Amino acid sequence: MRDRMHYDPKTNILEIDFSHLVIEQDQQIEEMKSSLVEIVGPLNQKVYALVNYEGFQVEDELKDRYSQVIREIYRKYFKGTVRYSNSALARVTIKTTSLENSIEGNTFPNRKKALEAIARMQGKKNIEEDML
Repeated sequence: MRDRMHYDPKTNILEIDFSHLVIEQDQQIEEMKSSLVEIVGPLNQKVYALVNYEGFQVEDELKDRYSQVIREIYRKYFKGTVRYSNSALARVTIKTTSLENSIEGNTFPNRKKALEAIARMQGKKNIEEDML
């Protein structure tokens, strides 16, 4: 799971690639949580999260646990979260789940639009140049 996450100190963005990931066991959720904490815990500051949810799935019996962990991580470590997926259904599902968990539902059709949203959150015009 750790190899799906990359923190860029220049932009203060944690990029998370959950594309085509299927959460089938609680152990995967715990591994995700520990990987996130390992990366952002020592930073002593909140970060922006950019998450690729293309083809992501969580088994029904794990959705509540997954949502709980995401809520905990979000509140403790993230200034803002932006998600993206080409799938309109995935974006609606993410927005609905976000609202149910009282967290931001910022969801976009692609990475470029998601980065533009983070730039707006940070008060910048363009963040892509910082990420090169």
